[in-house]
Amino acid sequence: MNIELSTAYIGIDCRDPVQVGRYLHAVVGLMPAEPAAGAESRWRNDGKAARVWLRQAERDDAAAIGLEAVDAAAYRRVLQRLAAAGVATTPLSPAERELRGVGEGVSMMSPWGVKVDVVLGLVDAATPFASPHYPDGFVTGAQGFGHYVFVVNTAEAYEASRRFAMEALGMKLSDTLRMALGPAGAPEMNVSFLHANPRHHSLALAFVPMPEVPQKLHHVNFEVAAVAPVGAAYERALAAKTPLANTIGQHENDGMVSFYSVSPGGWLVEIGATGRTVGEDWDDRREYHRISLWGHQPPTVLQQLLVGA
Repeated sequence: MNIELSTAYIGIDCRDPVQVGRYLHAVVGLMPAEPAAGAESRWRNDGKAARVWLRQAERDDAAAIGLEAVDAAAYRRVLQRLAAAGVATTPLSPAERELRGVGEGVSMMSPWGVKVDVVLGLVDAATPFASPHYPDGFVTGAQGFGHYVFVVNTAEAYEASRRFAMEALGMKLSDTLRMALGPAGAPEMNVSFLHANPRHHSLALAFVPMPEVPQKLHHVNFEVAAVAPVGAAYERALAAKTPLANTIGQHENDGMVSFYSVSPGGWLVEIGATGRTVGEDWDDRREYHRISLWGHQPPTVLQQLLVGA
């Protein structure tokens, strides 16, 4: 398939970056990266210099996401599309490039309210990646480091976000989800899953009608090579008494076996394996009406099932 972009990194604003860093290391299993000015800490899940960076702030939410162009020609094409779509971009400063570990790049504000960087030349780390928790590593490479999901609360923002992702950035629609948020007559959640490379979705955009969005970042995903390390991460989360948002389950659309834990910042992390991949021949662009084939129950629901409530 014609690959132009992959997920490069995520920067996160934190009221308590130390606690978030401990969670990323002890529960999620990321490895510390070399420090850089402007970040309280940086984190790795492969051979790149940094895939996550944390910044001290008065809020807990995504500060920026990065999308890496595969080469200079792809970088130019994406910039041309952005200009044609009327998207205003700003070159990253030397300090911003150092923090992100990139050779060059531009930044812009997305319709979902988070800065999006398009970058070229992710810097390699000085040492090989090695994790005691994931001996076979994470699924990265051409697929990028994982995926992100963001939430908007109006139909206008949802449609603008979809247009930005597909028309300006060049992502393709994998499939959609439409699901009632309660009994008959309750509001619906709508989600678009978008790919830019073989990963089923690098970005998902969710429209949830509510008065306000407490956090734009719903979750960030890290995919590993097999299900067993997912189970081990689940047990680490339980041992650390980390709140769970969803127990282990399998998504219907991308097939990923995963669980969701709640970070100290309130946004979620999904750790999973067995995710589907897409290609130019992708023909399963359909609307789903449930999130999972099995599992992914909120802990309260699971407790009720266990006690027979």
